[in-house]
Amino acid sequence: MLAALPPLPPATAQALDQARALGRAGRLVEAERLYREVLAADGTCVQAVVALARLLTSSGRAAEAEALTRPFTQDEHPWHEALSTRAAALKALDRKPESLADYQRAALLNSASGVAAHNVASGLGDAGRDREAAAEAERAFSLGLDAPETWLVYGRALQGLRRFEEAETAFRNAVARRPAYADALRDLGQLIWMRSGDAGLAIAPIDAALAGAEPAVRPLLAGVKIRLLNHVAGEAQALAFAQAALAAAPSDPRLALETAALSLHSSPERSRELCAAVLARSPRDPSARRAMAHACLALGDCAAAAQIAQQLLTENPIDQEAAAVLATAWRAGGDERYRGLWDYDALVRAQTIDTPDGWSSLEAYLADLRVALAELHALQAHPVEQSVRGGTQTSQNLLASEHPAIRAFFQAVEGPIAAYRAVIGKGGDMFRARNDGGHRILGAWSVRLRPGGFHVDHIHPQGWISSACYIDVPQALGDEADRAGWLRFGAPPIPTRPTLAAEHFVRPQPGLLALFPSYMWHGTVPFGGDQVRTTIAFDIAPA
Repeated sequence: MLAALPPLPPATAQALDQARALGRAGRLVEAERLYREVLAADGTCVQAVVALARLLTSSGRAAEAEALTRPFTQDEHPWHEALSTRAAALKALDRKPESLADYQRAALLNSASGVAAHNVASGLGDAGRDREAAAEAERAFSLGLDAPETWLVYGRALQGLRRFEEAETAFRNAVARRPAYADALRDLGQLIWMRSGDAGLAIAPIDAALAGAEPAVRPLLAGVKIRLLNHVAGEAQALAFAQAALAAAPSDPRLALETAALSLHSSPERSRELCAAVLARSPRDPSARRAMAHACLALGDCAAAAQIAQQLLTENPIDQEAAAVLATAWRAGGDERYRGLWDYDALVRAQTIDTPDGWSSLEAYLADLRVALAELHALQAHPVEQSVRGGTQTSQNLLASEHPAIRAFFQAVEGPIAAYRAVIGKGGDMFRARNDGGHRILGAWSVRLRPGGFHVDHIHPQGWISSACYIDVPQALGDEADRAGWLRFGAPPIPTRPTLAAEHFVRPQPGLLALFPSYMWHGTVPFGGDQVRTTIAFDIAPA
């Protein structure tokens, strides 16, 4: 039932209308000042609270928005807009379970709203609860909502449920309703690629969108095509298109940084020039600063790269990308301090998982787990913007799986995780400093590599501890001489002077779980033979 709000005094209503108009005009400082003047006169004006909180969230100040709205969501029957506004702030803060709870409360209070149903569907999708997300999106449609955002949420849920044909239709519906919808075009192109392995088919929707796009949105769409091309057609084609797109929009910072990243191998000087141009306009932009650090590494300027990384870590002590750059710069520059971050012997550990309840042996459990995972690997090609090459990755979050063998996996790894945390201990460095209290698994997925497949060296920016657990191990696994199929550490994917090779390796075995800091470069060595290599991976964060 909708909560009835008392009518606003005319002067208050007029002030709020004026503040909203200022916000729409981009005059955010003036709008915020006026909202706060209203609240100074009447601190109980929930309409002003909600309007100000939305402005704060959209301005990157979600923590302030959440604190502002929290007191107005504690009543038994709060205003549904206050709940939705706090939920949006919580989502921006990556507090997604709390966000979903508030969206669900808002939907109960506003049961006839398609927008409220969409918000719940989106939150369920974030949680990997694809079946519920699809049902809630369908409820939003039944309530009259036909928004492209809802079709996108619906398509992602259907993809997680392996209803790939319907998912592709949903993504196409999102694009039909907003032809320049970058997120939908990215997901559509990726799904076409993963279903078919055909680069031309995957690129076609974004090419169609670019052909009809207004000049103002072409750079955004060009960025989607660049990333898609890089994964389905290769770096050379992606760079050629990026250069052409940047020539057409030379002041666009996103295109400059995309071109800079693709130029690292062929023209690091050009990469540094592009980064410098972006930083001249936005000196504090973290993406541009990371890109500049990569360019410095490619040019052999290790001191400059280390300085940028240290500045980023001062601002955010858990910046995994900055930590990777810092260790890389120290190592390339001959600074032994890098071994404190990349202490492989202490921080990379492998242990066999436990046998979960309900199975007589680990071998019996792994046999059932292989069957369960095989059902999920129904696509043909790797996803876009991930590390997999020559294989497939599951679309759904395995944390939400209903299959008994997959659910049991998370019981089987808790013992090894606890043992790992006990062994690494506590300390003052950026990794051990977080080893206090509980932990939570952020997400889990499975990768199946075909012969010749591998993982590009990478890190996990959102993690603290990352993992690889081996389920299927091919007989063609290499020995100490070539290490084919092994997990490797320390080889950056970006060029460096001098070139840095991998320094540490883990040999896969069925049931072995490797745990390591998320900021460590890690990848795999390609393998041959005629058998697949199947893993489950997940990231851990402090609770």
